[in-house]
Amino acid sequence: MKRIQIADFDRRMPSIELVEKDDHYEAMLVPSYDHTYPSTQIRTIRLADLSVNLIVTPQETRLVSALFHKPVQVADIVAWMQLYTISFDQSDETGYFVEQADEILEVVLYQNHPIVIATRGQDRLYYDTEGAIEVRRAMNETVGERPLLYLNGEAWYGVPRLTFNRMKDELHVNGTVLFADYMDIYQDKVGFFRTDNPALPIVLLVGTAIIEMELTENPDGSRVLILEQPYDEA
Repeated sequence: MKRIQIADFDRRMPSIELVEKDDHYEAMLVPSYDHTYPSTQIRTIRLADLSVNLIVTPQETRLVSALFHKPVQVADIVAWMQLYTISFDQSDETGYFVEQADEILEVVLYQNHPIVIATRGQDRLYYDTEGAIEVRRAMNETVGERPLLYLNGEAWYGVPRLTFNRMKDELHVNGTVLFADYMDIYQDKVGFFRTDNPALPIVLLVGTAIIEMELTENPDGSRVLILEQPYDEA
């Protein structure tokens, strides 16, 4: 394995080792974590442009590395790390925050722990996790390689939990307008629920065809979900 020091390209950057592997480069945010923890405790979470590795133990969940998938070049990774920063589950009495940031770009949750990508800057930025997508299954916890659904073009192998405001959000499920409070997993399927009866979904997608979902946000903060699942082939 080839090992590269990010600081060799930019002395202003933290001393982070970049390890080249068969299909990706791994930025070791926690040095030698792979020698300390067994592989069964590692969870790989896919974000928009990269993946991150988390260590999950009974005592803690910790961000340990970032994965940049080939054919990315080392120069591209250095440029990315100069522009962006990754934050995991940082908080104080005021709330969740990202240090040395300018703008928050993406927030997802893994077991209620927020993972954030932001542009680099000088400020401590606070953010709200309301409406953030819950990643219910990590990439390396999948049963098979076939995704269950695509959300805004990104493959998901589990069911993300999405919450909705029935008073202003729009849900279009296979052409039908739906009034639900949240979407979540139910018996390994996608279900839509109301909070007054969480035991059973009001709609359950039981087909085996891959689900296509587009989630957009309007300027007023309301959201529109369009979900389509083709009929299973006979």
